[in-house]
This record gives sequence, C-alpha cells and structure tokens, in this order.
Amino acid sequence: MNRKLLKSFLPKRLLPRLLMIFLIPLIIIQCSVIFFFYDRHWEKIINRFSNIASNEINLIINTYEKEGIERTKDFANDLNIRLSIHNEIPKILQKRSILEEKVYKTIKSRVNKNIDVNFREEFVAFYMKFDDEILQVNFPRKYLLSETPIIYILWIVSTSLVLSLIAFLFMRIQIRAIYRLSKSAEDFGRGKEILNFKPEGAMEIRSAGNAFLKMKRRINNYIDQRTSFLAGISHDLGTIITRIKLRLELLDNNKETSQIKKDIEVMQGFLKEYLDYSKETNVNKSVKINISDLINEVVGLSKFKDKKIFIKCARTINIHNDKGCLYRIISNLFENACKYGETVAIFARKKNGNVIIDIEDNGPGIKNEFRRKVFKPFYKIDDSRNLNKGGSGLGLSIAKDLARKIGVKITLKNSKKYKGSCFSTIIPKVS
Repeated sequence: MNRKLLKSFLPKRLLPRLLMIFLIPLIIIQCSVIFFFYDRHWEKIINRFSNIASNEINLIINTYEKEGIERTKDFANDLNIRLSIHNEIPKILQKRSILEEKVYKTIKSRVNKNIDVNFREEFVAFYMKFDDEILQVNFPRKYLLSETPIIYILWIVSTSLVLSLIAFLFMRIQIRAIYRLSKSAEDFGRGKEILNFKPEGAMEIRSAGNAFLKMKRRINNYIDQRTSFLAGISHDLGTIITRIKLRLELLDNNKETSQIKKDIEVMQGFLKEYLDYSKETNVNKSVKINISDLINEVVGLSKFKDKKIFIKCARTINIHNDKGCLYRIISNLFENACKYGETVAIFARKKNGNVIIDIEDNGPGIKNEFRRKVFKPFYKIDDSRNLNKGGSGLGLSIAKDLARKIGVKITLKNSKKYKGSCFSTIIPKVS
C-alpha cells in the first residue's frame, strides 16, 4: 500500500525523474552546508561580535559614570564608536530580523544596564538611560553583522541554479533522442514510413537507434520476400485455377461441376485473402471521414445483398483518420457478421470523445475462451466457422492489424439484442 502511494507521487516521465535524481541530492547537500555553516560558523561569529560589543559598551558605561561625557567621547573615538546625549529615546518601529534579534538578546544579557537597540542601514544605535539623560552609542553595522555569509549562501544557490539549468538542458537533449526513437518505433509498428530518423544522443542511445534501423531493414526485407513469395504463388495458382474454370465451362452443368466451381471460387477467395494479409499496408495521411457515408459505402459494395441489414448512424459524426484502412476494418467486420448471421445491425455513436461503431449479428456467437484467439491468423473456432462459410481465418486478423496501425481499438462481446456477436470499433480523437 505504501509503495503504491509512493509511486502515485513520483513523476511518470523520464525527464522529471532524472531531474529529481539530480536535484534532490543537490538540495539536501546545499541545505546541509548552509545549516552547518550557520550553526558552526555564522552563529559563532555573531556571538563573538556581540560579546565584543557588549564589553565595549560596558567599558563606555563605566567610563561615563566615573569620568563624564567628554572623557567617554575621547575613549569611544579611539574605538571608532560615536556617542551622543539625548533627552528621550526615539521611537523604534522597525521589525528585527532573526540575526538582529539574536544580537540584541546577546548584548542585552551581557550589558549591566537597560538597553534599547535600533538597527539602521549603516550603524546600530544602542540607547541607555542615565538619570535624565539618554546615552546613544553608535556601532558600525559591519562590527556586529557580517554580510559575508549572505554572499556565500547566495553564491551557493546561484551556482546550483546554473548547474541545474545546464543539467536540465543536457538531460533534455538525451530525453529528446529517446523520445524520437520511441516515436519512430511506434510509427514503424503502425506501418508508417520512417524517413527522417537519425540516431543521436549518448553512445547507448545511438546504439539503440542503430539497432532499430537494422531491425527495420530486416523486417522490411522479410515482408518484401514474403509478399513476393505469396504473390508468385498466387499468380501461378491463379493461372491454373483460371484454366480449370475454363475447362469446367466446356463441360455439361451438373451437380458435380457446380460443386467444383464453388470450390474454385473459395480457393480464389483464399488466395486473395492470403495475398492481402501478406502485403504491407502503409498508413496514409489522415483525412476527414463521415462515418455515415463510410458505413453506407461498405454496405453498398458488399456482396451480401440478401441479409437483413440495419444501420443507425447520425450524419454529423466526423473523424480524421486513414480512410482506406478504416474502410477495410469496417468491411472485414461487416462481412464476418454477414457470414454467420442472417441479421446484421450497425450502430455508430459518440461516447467520451470517441466514436464507437458496433457491428452485431444474430449468429452462433463466440464463447469467452475463443474471443482472443479469433484475431489470430488462420484461426477458426469450429466447423460452423469453417470452409463452408468461405472464410480463411484472416479477415479478423487483418482488421486487428490495421486497427493497431491507425490507433483504433477493436473489442468483442455478446450482442444483447441479437444474441450473436458484437464487434466494437473504438476510434479516438473525434473532430
């Protein structure tokens, strides 16, 4: 519990954490130095100055009581102290600082006379009452309060601030290099083309950047090889399938030839889906998309014309995203629903700043233990979702991969209204 509470107060980003690691020890050291300097050095000097001043004041009081004012003035001049006589003590309205209060209490405790003190900018005035006269003794301020410790503390603080600023600038450069590496890796993972990334920063960060570039080249080479390989297979098999279809057209139509034609169409669909899955999809520039128009376009171009399809979407819902990728996501989810249900409903709405598109069907549904697996390539639950439905097991996988690239989330749950499946596409940052 305490650990979680501590984590809640700690910064989450790297730059604030590094600054905290740098600044906390620095602040502790500075405070310790200032405290020990004040306790061991500054306070002793002030006490010593106060004691010397107390002794001189006592000498002046004794001389004044025994030999009079003239002899006392001569004696005070030798000590660089100024004396004057007044009829009353002037009003002292100023508020003393901590150090001035300490000087006042120390001198008052050591002087054998009631005394008042007035701290001025250039001198410190002490007032002592003798019968009807007030003796004023002026000490130079530097005799009692040293300005050196203040300069010393200001020097420590100022140099610490300068060093902290320099450290912040250097840390910011390193963090910027890490952020650019992270951003490039994120963009590459979403299928965006990386053009301007260049390793920079410390040696370790540059090494990580170079490793990322090498990994990027290897992955691109692998994707190109896989795409070329599957494209070649698809072309060769497509040629053979076309010849088989032509020969079937020359034969008499019967039950067997009709079944073979259906199987060939399924094979062609498989080849197309395999080729689509193997291709690298690049994310294009975001454009303004009207969700209602997009859904109607998907339904209008679909081959499932005999299904009961319901659409509920406001005309005012607009987003900014990659239209091609989003079209394929909605199309794949819609076709998946049409394969396993006779009734398909599409609902689009805004919620918490996001657009949510629900595609529901009245099919057999998907049990909880299969919900994560259905997004894996080539995965099929059972015979009800197998070749008879014309599926290769790649439609949901392609939709999930595209959603990840454009920052969209796909969730699966049961449809409360239609008792089948409900695929929800959550699109953030609505315009």
